[in-house]
Amino acid sequence: MDRLTWAEINLRNYSYNFNSIKKIIGSKVKIIAVVKANAYGHGAVEIAKQATELGASYLGVVCMYEAKQLRAAKIKTPILILNYTDPASVSEALDLNLTLNVMDKEVISALDKNAGRKNKTAKIHVKVDTGMHRAGLMLDEALRFIPTIENYRNIRLEGIFTHLATSDERDLSFTYAQLARFDELLAKLKEKKIVPSLIHAANSAASLRVKKAYYNMVRPGVILYGLAPSQDFKMPFTPKPVMSIKSIVIQTRIIEKGETVGYGRTFKAEIKTAVAVIPMGYADGLRRGPVNWGFVLVKGRKIPILGRVSMDQTSIDITNIPHVKTGEEVVLLGKQLNNEITAEDIASKIGTINYEVVAGIASRVSRIYIR
Repeated sequence: MDRLTWAEINLRNYSYNFNSIKKIIGSKVKIIAVVKANAYGHGAVEIAKQATELGASYLGVVCMYEAKQLRAAKIKTPILILNYTDPASVSEALDLNLTLNVMDKEVISALDKNAGRKNKTAKIHVKVDTGMHRAGLMLDEALRFIPTIENYRNIRLEGIFTHLATSDERDLSFTYAQLARFDELLAKLKEKKIVPSLIHAANSAASLRVKKAYYNMVRPGVILYGLAPSQDFKMPFTPKPVMSIKSIVIQTRIIEKGETVGYGRTFKAEIKTAVAVIPMGYADGLRRGPVNWGFVLVKGRKIPILGRVSMDQTSIDITNIPHVKTGEEVVLLGKQLNNEITAEDIASKIGTINYEVVAGIASRVSRIYIR
């Protein structure tokens, strides 16, 4: 391994989650497997390969950087860039056979010209803002823009999509309001004889519980990695976490009562204390502050982190665990014997969501794939 802290990525669990989603949505609905942000920290290339084997129709990324990584790995599955692509990048996007989310005339004009020069037809999707108020065309803008696409000789409108703001919450009234706006737009486009072949709105939460949002394609993300999108609704299946994070003890020492550990001396020993050091720090994704992850597992027992997390290493309290030696396995996320630390546990501790816990694991942390 390049670093003595590693993330174990269980592809069998990924497959279980993927197939569970397939059963829920049915055979007629396609899947865009979202692999943005290095597949939520799990390693985009290997996850994309697995998703392709499992039958994903598309892979979802947010930028050219992510798409180029997949194409460099010889992945030929259709790729949709879900976010904005600037006009300067459209030529390369065409060379890589990417599908772009197009939301303005400048980009579509550049894409059309470059596609003409290359004797290609560019596939595009258009994102519509139905209430998220982030990226996307407002409904009136979409109704003006989308019919003009047929004026571009080298462009094909393949898809139209929206994103749901509250589909992970107990109250789904705003979700259904968004879908009603989306349906109204689709109906008006149909009157103009514009019917894109791919229509998608459902993220992970909606894929699990809002059948109306399926249309003919869904975009599951975090659920594929075994993480619940919310605690506000009952899951239709029990997802299996795909990532575990492990490290090893690289040194141990005994400090006396009154001695301190780490920068700022924020931990002061109240008794004689056994301290172990592990090679994982905030540059690896282990949060420093204002609150750190709190605990790790050693020999199946939950023990506290001591003092401040450093950039590359962290101290832990092994006082009550006998015979801990250099090389002893430490689990920061996942199971060890009969105990477990989940992404939800960590998220609750540091005041965030499970997405951020796994997505924040740095690239220098080795990924080991379990098949």
